[in-house]
Amino acid sequence: RLAEGVRQAVHAWGLKLCAKDPKWHSDTVSAIVIPEGFDSAALVKHAYTKYNLSLGMGLNKVAGRVFRIGHLGDLNEIMCLQAIAGSEMAMRDLGIPVEAGSGVGAAIEYYRGATAATALKNAA
Repeated sequence: RLAEGVRQAVHAWGLKLCAKDPKWHSDTVSAIVIPEGFDSAALVKHAYTKYNLSLGMGLNKVAGRVFRIGHLGDLNEIMCLQAIAGSEMAMRDLGIPVEAGSGVGAAIEYYRGATAATALKNAA
């Protein structure tokens, strides 16, 4: 549920996940490919220094091309929205062409229909 909200945000941004086929999408972390001409390491550093947001770096072959949003552990929808909002602000600061509020809005609409309380109610 939390991972899918992040994936909805990525789609709304017009960006792609590193894992191209949905069967490879992770429920623990989303690696997000940024457009050519931008450096994901600079994005991660900027998000941390300006917004105190810790994002993951791209490693090995994808270093400088992806950043990662984690969605595993003691998290909820609001915490994921913080990471999405901070990522969106940092991308806009660096000139990455994402529409303000697009990812946050997409995730909000997904989470509103798929909250933990709804999932528990439906499981009962």
